[in-house]
Amino acid sequence: GTATTATTAYDTAMGTLFGHVLPGSIFYICGFWNLVNTLRVLAAGAPFHHRFWYPIDLKFTQRPVEPILKMIMCVAGILIEMGHSARWSIHDTEGNFQNMNDFQHCTMYLSFLLASTVDLLASKNSKLAGLDGFCYFVGFAGEGFLFYFHLGGRPMVDAQIHLCLVVACVMCAITAVLARWKSSNPITSIAFALFSMLNGTWFIHAGFLLYPIGQDTPDIDMMDMQAMMYVTDLFLLHLLFGIFLVLVLYFVLRVLTPPAKPSKTYVKHPRSEPGSQMYKTVPMNNISAHFYVDSD
Repeated sequence: GTATTATTAYDTAMGTLFGHVLPGSIFYICGFWNLVNTLRVLAAGAPFHHRFWYPIDLKFTQRPVEPILKMIMCVAGILIEMGHSARWSIHDTEGNFQNMNDFQHCTMYLSFLLASTVDLLASKNSKLAGLDGFCYFVGFAGEGFLFYFHLGGRPMVDAQIHLCLVVACVMCAITAVLARWKSSNPITSIAFALFSMLNGTWFIHAGFLLYPIGQDTPDIDMMDMQAMMYVTDLFLLHLLFGIFLVLVLYFVLRVLTPPAKPSKTYVKHPRSEPGSQMYKTVPMNNISAHFYVDSD
């Protein structure tokens, strides 16, 4: 009875399986979508310029669908995390802090809601061009910051699981800046997508390690050094599998994607000087992607 009570208290304070699978799935879907579109550009042999979001051609709307979907997912994440009205208070009846795990997750969603909102606004206002990289840096750096200080009072292996997540967040933040800074280099864009996916898969796997389905306690001893090494090895395997997936996707898309045929429509890049750089829309398998090219 005592062990069950302690476990229940731990689960309530530290999180749930669903609380890890939900954000992990969002990170993975967004990272995978970005990776596929980046590789499609390369496979088509088109001029490359980094994008944090890609257009989705829909017959019923010309709006930037991806930023809107990201905003919806972030708002849904906040509402699901909070769950019910009792969780919206940070103090209990005795004045002690409560629900801070939920509030930390909501703050994470809020930072990416900001980045997605900037994506949406920048699609309409060229003065905001380039601000997206900074906002994604803030989002991932903020996520890493929250989870680094999420470790207090946790067993050794539990802390290691979350520390691996912090590493993924730091790499996402760094590659977000590099992708915007070296925007014509596809390697930085691929790295950003890869680490975004790693952030997602590890978030999900961490949930299953800490909160196995149908069990009150984890399968592994949270104070075992061998288990700590096992967790570290798993994290690296996630990264290696991600790299393998990048290679497979590239070769598959190289076979399936026809060469890009530039359209005749040219639009001046909002940050370019007269006569310097332009960008054009290149149709690719019903998805219009924007690429930067030197003007004639």
